[in-house]
Amino acid sequence: MKKSLVILALVAGCGASDRGADHQARSGAGQGKAAGAAASAMPAPVDPGGLAGLWEGGAAARPNQLCIVPKGDSVQFGVTIWGAGQASCSGAGLARRDGDRLTLTMTGDSACVIDARVDGGRIVLPADLPQGCAYYCAAQARFAGAAFSRKAAGAAAAAGASDLAGDPLCG
Repeated sequence: MKKSLVILALVAGCGASDRGADHQARSGAGQGKAAGAAASAMPAPVDPGGLAGLWEGGAAARPNQLCIVPKGDSVQFGVTIWGAGQASCSGAGLARRDGDRLTLTMTGDSACVIDARVDGGRIVLPADLPQGCAYYCAAQARFAGAAFSRKAAGAAAAAGASDLAGDPLCG
């Protein structure tokens, strides 16, 4: 029993010191100007041309959703598209914008890169998609041709998108 308490105290102490060091590193406390300079040298989150937020399309009763949110020096997305009945497509990954082109690269088990088009206030997925994208869809659902209009801008709005189970899609 005594050994268990000693081990528990050591483990708890290690975690506390790690948290303290982590807090110091993030705040720059105890590190002087060097830490402050390193923190300011880190890149700010990248918003892909003002696209961060929640985008919706399809039927109002059960809308298709696309969320785009900056995370560090990358941009992440999540998408859910509803088909017939309970069939759906769902996936997430990295987004990159180049002019009116938005490249959505799934980070799942099958290679899927969607070259969407930014058309005014809409994001439109192409009619033809790579074969690997079918992996993310049930038999009666497709990513092809889906279109989204902005519902709300910003990372907080993106957090309102939900996956098939109702959990945050971009959270």
